[in-house]
Amino acid sequence: MAFEFGAKVVIILLLLLACSAQAGELEGVQLDDRVQVDGQALELNGMAVRTRLYFKVYVAGLYLPQKVSSAQTAIEGQGAKRIVLVMMRDATADQFCDSIEVGMVANNSEGDFDLVRPQTEALFAKIRAVGTARTGMRIVLDYSPSAAATTLFIDGAAQGAPMAGPDFFRALLRIWLGERPAQPDLKRMLLRQDEQAKE
Repeated sequence: MAFEFGAKVVIILLLLLACSAQAGELEGVQLDDRVQVDGQALELNGMAVRTRLYFKVYVAGLYLPQKVSSAQTAIEGQGAKRIVLVMMRDATADQFCDSIEVGMVANNSEGDFDLVRPQTEALFAKIRAVGTARTGMRIVLDYSPSAAATTLFIDGAAQGAPMAGPDFFRALLRIWLGERPAQPDLKRMLLRQDEQAKE
């Protein structure tokens, strides 16, 4: 009896520890509190839902070396970084590429966008090779400072060679965190600005 009781306590504690390892949950999507990118520990800065009209498109998560509420610090800060997009509905490759391009053009100068056009085209080629982004798919963009490059992962699998240059990842981050973000409340949630205002 004592052994059975002790075993049950251990199981309950393990379940509690497993739950505590999941920091964020939004719309049924769970993201880890901490991840490792390029050997560096990153924290989940914020989560948000991207909507279009009345449809939920994806849940986004932003990982940074430390939590910040400033868009400039998130974009320009040093270290490894990660953006996670978990699809909540299907999207064709063309739809996905179009939304990225619109966001990049809106939040980067013409000169800055031209500088990262080769990497952008490489990203589009990878996305088109994958095809439709299905519901539940996890799309991850990791920036590794040791290689000064961005890697695209789909459901944990790297998609081709990394895309070179820190400017490219900064240009991507501006889609969500720039002056004209894809969605203003998404930017606030990724940066925890609403939480900061309450404090």
